[in-house]
This record gives sequence, structure tokens and C-alpha cells, in this order.
Amino acid sequence: MGVPSGVNIWSFASGSDGNCYVVESEGTSLLVECGRPYAQIKDFLESIGIAPDELSGILLTHAHGDHCRSARYLSETHRVPIYASCGTLGALNLAEVSLGRPLQSHQTYPVGQIDVKPFAVPHDCREPLGFRFESGTGRAAVATDLGWVPHNVVRQFRDLDLLVLEANYDPHLLHTGTYPYFLKQRVSGTYGHLSNAAAGEAIAACGDRPPNVVWLAHLSEHNNSPKHALQTVGRILRRQGLGHVPVKTTHHRRSNLRWTSAVARERQLPLFA
Repeated sequence: MGVPSGVNIWSFASGSDGNCYVVESEGTSLLVECGRPYAQIKDFLESIGIAPDELSGILLTHAHGDHCRSARYLSETHRVPIYASCGTLGALNLAEVSLGRPLQSHQTYPVGQIDVKPFAVPHDCREPLGFRFESGTGRAAVATDLGWVPHNVVRQFRDLDLLVLEANYDPHLLHTGTYPYFLKQRVSGTYGHLSNAAAGEAIAACGDRPPNVVWLAHLSEHNNSPKHALQTVGRILRRQGLGHVPVKTTHHRRSNLRWTSAVARERQLPLFA
């Protein structure tokens, strides 16, 4: 199966069991996060017409296992460079490895046909990043695992074709749920995760320059649901006059969303039953 021209973005998995996305443009294919088992990632890549050897890079936002689980093995097996902050590379013992490519926030790194623009986010690990991607035919950003959204991060969300943004928890479900107290505090803290409302407010803060499409990602299986996330974010966007922005939710363990600039709209892909 060939990959259509333009920009193509897939969500393969998104959640505490593992995260993985693909950004492709004119023959440049980037694996964003590598948190699922290697065999599953390899099968997914091949199902969308990309051989692992053809990847131009693996991008990691941070060093938590659900984002980097298979990164080193895939990198060494297929000789694919890993792009991440110095803090992430150091935490994974990749700082001195030849395939490690250190990134600094708010600089631009051309990788093939895609400009990668990392930006710092607040999370409880060493030098976590979000990523903005720009090519001649599309612009997108991925920001998951952040406790709040600083103004300089909101700027990265403006004028996008697609924003992949965390909507991790509903506060009521979190605080009445079974998590121990310390974990509830971590999740809802300033270096934890975004609530549904915080995600909605961050999109609304884009004003008259919102993303064309939003995917809500990294939903908690215990403290959230697609219904809660869509209702809360949708209510905030409608209140700000942004009810026209399409909002979808990613799936925890299988591919369910694809965006392509060829048709400039999001569509569902039933790649896995």
C-alpha cells in the first residue's frame, strides 16, 4: 500500500499502555513516540506502507516507558536515529550512542522534508518536549504529558492543520476513583497531566487562529472517557465561538485516526479490528 502525497498523520496508540504516532510528508517518515511492543509497531508501520528501515527518525517527548519502550531496539535494529532532548537521551543512556540526536527547545531541525520544532512542556521528567511539525503541505503538533499549558506552548498550537493534545482526566472521576492519594496529586499537579477542561481552554486560547482539527490524546482509562472529554472540550469551544473545530479522541491500543492533507480532513481508518 503506497502512502499518498502530502502530509499524513496516524495515531497508532495513545495512553498509559503506550503511545505511538506517525508523521509522513513526501517520503520523510517520523515515528513520534515508541511506547508499544516492537512487533506491534513494526506491523502497524508495514500496514500503512512504511518499512521500519525507511523511517527518517524516532522522536521522543520524554523518557517514561509508555513513550520510549521500544525506541532503542527499533533504532539499533533498523539504524534509525532517535531525536530527543539531552535530558531524555541521558535518562535512557543514549547520550553517547551514535544514533542519538539531541534537540533543544525552540530551535528548528530539518529532517528530510519536515521541519521539527521542539518546545518545552511541564512534566515530571527530565527536559520533556512537545513537537511542532511543518512541511510545504501541512502543519501539526503533538503535546501530551503536560501538567498545564504555558502561553509559549499555546503559541505552538496556532495556525495548525492538526493538533494532537492530551486530555487525560475528568477531575470528578479522578478524585472519586481508586487511585491512591499521592497518584491523584501527581496526575492533577502542575507537572502531571491535562484535564479535559485544561485541554479545552488551551485550544480556546488560540483565539481566531485555532487548529483546523483536534485529536484528544492520552485519555485515562480509569479517570476519563471519550464521552467526558468530548463533552467538556466541546462545551468550552462552543462558548468561545469555536464549535466548528472538529474534535476526535484517539484509541488506547490500536490505530483509529488518520489525517491527510490530500483531502484536508480527518478520517477514520479501521486498520485493526
